[in-house]
Amino acid sequence: MDVLVLREHLGRLDAALSEPARLCVYGSAALMLMGEEDRFSVDVDVAGPYSNVNERDLAAAALKAGLPVNPPEGFSGDHIEWVGPARLCLAVPSKDDTVVLWRGSRLTVFTLPAADLVASRLIRYDPTDQADIQFLVAHCRVRFEDVAQGVGRLPAPFRNDPVVRENLDNLGRDLARWTH
Repeated sequence: MDVLVLREHLGRLDAALSEPARLCVYGSAALMLMGEEDRFSVDVDVAGPYSNVNERDLAAAALKAGLPVNPPEGFSGDHIEWVGPARLCLAVPSKDDTVVLWRGSRLTVFTLPAADLVASRLIRYDPTDQADIQFLVAHCRVRFEDVAQGVGRLPAPFRNDPVVRENLDNLGRDLARWTH
């Protein structure tokens, strides 16, 4: 899906919900809604613990909207990836600094500040992550120091993860190349 299809999915999901919902998104969906052009994805990553939604209502509405939640392996269509606490490499949002990306009648989609989104990408730091980080650096003026603080806000299993720490160092070197 591209951003236009994502917005259509969100509109259908909003219409199908029976009660208000707030979804914390990160990953590609957040970047598409922030304006990253030519970005595509088959899933919408939702930080389950940071969202405020009746999960049964969400699952029923998402199925009706054609955007199922955590479909079975082998499913090839657009879907919601509900990410639980064990796999969630993302800082806990603060009400003071969340960014609303989309709002409907019942559904509000929000994300975290850009530095926290960059910190969340350091668990992999593959070429797609690097392109997303370059977008955030260019459009949100993310500084290395902000990302380093963002790493300190990651959940305990990730904040001292050797891969995250190594990729933070890699980011420091890459930022010097990307911004000059």
